[in-house]
Amino acid sequence: MFAQEDIPEPVEQDSIKVSIGKINLTIADSNQKERTPEEIKADSLDLVKELDRERRVNLTHWGGIDVGVNMLMDKNQNTSFSSDEKWLETDPSKSLSWSFNLFEQKIRLVNDYVGITTGLGITYNSYGLDEDVRVISNSDTTYGFIADRDLPDSLGGFTAFSKNKLRTTYVRVPLLLEFNTSLDPKRSVHVAAGVTGGVRIGSINKIKYEEDGKNVKQRTKDDFNFSPFTLDASVRVGYKNFTLFANYGLTPLFEDGKGAEVYPLTVGLTLIPWSSDPDID
Repeated sequence: MFAQEDIPEPVEQDSIKVSIGKINLTIADSNQKERTPEEIKADSLDLVKELDRERRVNLTHWGGIDVGVNMLMDKNQNTSFSSDEKWLETDPSKSLSWSFNLFEQKIRLVNDYVGITTGLGITYNSYGLDEDVRVISNSDTTYGFIADRDLPDSLGGFTAFSKNKLRTTYVRVPLLLEFNTSLDPKRSVHVAAGVTGGVRIGSINKIKYEEDGKNVKQRTKDDFNFSPFTLDASVRVGYKNFTLFANYGLTPLFEDGKGAEVYPLTVGLTLIPWSSDPDID
């Protein structure tokens, strides 16, 4: 005798169609005895919102870690200075910018094609000066002079520096108009332009030299009469998660009348972008 196995009856599936913008989802649930259509629809709406949030994150290109090279320019956009300001000429290989753009937010204007991007970040700008420059700062002015190595300290000379950097730290907030050519983060070319405001929260002069066969390091904390508030013209261009940027100072590096009239320029790239989709890279 042969036993006949029971064949389970097909279970009728309940499906819910949800559309938000250009995202269309059909959710099927075979366990309709345990979940009502309203519960299924609520879960599907949450899923659509999460997908929409991830797309917005992947099409916003401010957050991440930026690295760049700093330069100083005079009011005529020259990187070579007169004799009185020659101490401000920098070595690009020792003048790096590190930005940690910790938070980003976009206000959509035309879906994710056009939007206003803002956020919050911290930037460390270093300016590697000529190794023989002595920086002098008081409440009225900041200046520097290039000493003669062959002269003793009492006559204007001093031990040669192997490192001499001015570093400033800012909290920065961007206001950028951003464009994306596609709603697919893997195909989109993005361009953003606008301004970035900053508040100086610290500055330091770091020097290093050798004395009696020993390495000596000195750190001097001072405001060095740097401008307490900054405003930069900012441009960011890229493809997928690769971004190039440039920031040019609309405000001078030093306070008016308390230092040379020089303007910072930073160019670089996004080293590590924030992204919720690891497959975009």
